[in-house]
This record gives sequence, structure tokens and C-alpha cells, in this order.
Amino acid sequence: MNFFKLFGKTKGQSTNTESEKPEFGKIKVFKSLPKEQWKPAYNELNKIIGTNLKEFGFIKKGRKHYRLTNDLLEVIDIDNRGSWTGAKDDIVIRIGLVPYCWQGLTNEYYLVGSKKIEEIDKSIRKHFRISEEYLILADYLSKKIITNALPFFEKYNSTKKITSQPYIFPYYSKCGGNDIFNSHFLILFSELKQRITKNAIEIIDNEIEYGSDSLNQITWKELKKLVVNKDWKSIDRILKENETNILNKLKIKPIANTA
Repeated sequence: MNFFKLFGKTKGQSTNTESEKPEFGKIKVFKSLPKEQWKPAYNELNKIIGTNLKEFGFIKKGRKHYRLTNDLLEVIDIDNRGSWTGAKDDIVIRIGLVPYCWQGLTNEYYLVGSKKIEEIDKSIRKHFRISEEYLILADYLSKKIITNALPFFEKYNSTKKITSQPYIFPYYSKCGGNDIFNSHFLILFSELKQRITKNAIEIIDNEIEYGSDSLNQITWKELKKLVVNKDWKSIDRILKENETNILNKLKIKPIANTA
């Protein structure tokens, strides 16, 4: 049985979900918070979740929680930002697997290789409101993430595992929506790390036509030439330089692979 801390108390993860209804699930009516309290309540909620995830190797930076296993960043994004209105009383949780060999991937607004938490945990709903009961919500979300999101990470915690099961992260090579579209970066850089060209050239061609001009110190056209020529030595050097810079910036060290 695994254990984790919630509000300073150690609880075991029970497999008998029928007999233990969470306190959050017992609430019938949620009490709204005034707008000026949305941001402080969100900050406290996310801080509690970060404390609970810390013992599993995650580091909280801003609204995201990072963990590095093998050659992927595992990211849990707990977001309540609005487009024009600033903080919202609505929380969206996304899970991402990010190859950190290109700085652009760690700066993306849309997570690379992302899954909304309801895709991983079918029992959870899509959105959560920040109400007066946000401390109970922090408890509930911590348990849900630890019980369901962390095992998902363990299944796909390396570029080698990604390239062996690319269908788990579908992508459309043109423009198929932000979450799907950005999964192609996960496939591309996983293939480059594993020296595979099954989908890489098609994805690079798409970036040449629709994407940005370059990825740091090299253009997409230059990268394509290296891939076509299978110049893995040059590709490995470029990726390694990026990895070193990004890890120094994030100040994240790898944890033991538990899979």
C-alpha cells in the first residue's frame, strides 16, 4: 500500500472506493467566493497540492509541478487563468510529458504530449470551481492526481516508451487543435532521441510549412537535412546542449525510474 500526506496526515491509498466516499463528494452546495479571493485561494490550493506531490519528486514552479524521469519532464499544470479577466474561479488540470531537449517545449502555453486529467481518470469531471471549500478540493485533487496521474506517468516516462506506443499520443500533421497538435513535438523529439525517423521527417516538413522559423540554434530546414542524412552525432550534440541549458534553468534533477 502506498502512502501520501494530506493536510499533515498520512493516509493510505485504498482500492475500495465504494466504501470510502471522499469528503469533497459529500458536498451538495458549494459556497461561492468573492472575485478578489479567487487568486489567493487558488495559490493556497496549488501550494497544498505541491506539498503533497513533493514527496514523489515533483517541484512546484509557478502553476506547474515538474518531475524529471529518464529523458522526459512530467508536468502537472493546474491552471485558473482567464484570457482577459485574469484569474478565474475555474480550475483546469492537464498532464503533460515534455521532451526538454528544446527550450520551446518547456515554454509552451499548451502542454506538449498533454492529456486532460479526465482522460486519465474517467471518474473526475473536467473543471472545478474555487469555492469556500477549496481546502477540501485540494485534498480531493491531491488524492486523484497521486492515485491516477502518477501511474500514467510511470507507463510513459521515457522517449523509448513513447516511440514504442506513439498511438497513445495521437497527432494530426497539419492543424488539429492545440492539445493534439502539440503531441507531434513529443513524437518528433522522442524519435530524435531514439534515432528513429518513422514520423520525424513528416513532422519537420509540417513545421517548415506551418510552424516557427527555427528551434534555437538551428532552423527546421537544417534539422531536416541532419535527419535525412542520419547525422545522429550532430543531432545528439544539439539536443544535449539544449538539455543542459534547460535543466540548469529549471534547477531540476532526475529522480530514480520507478517503472
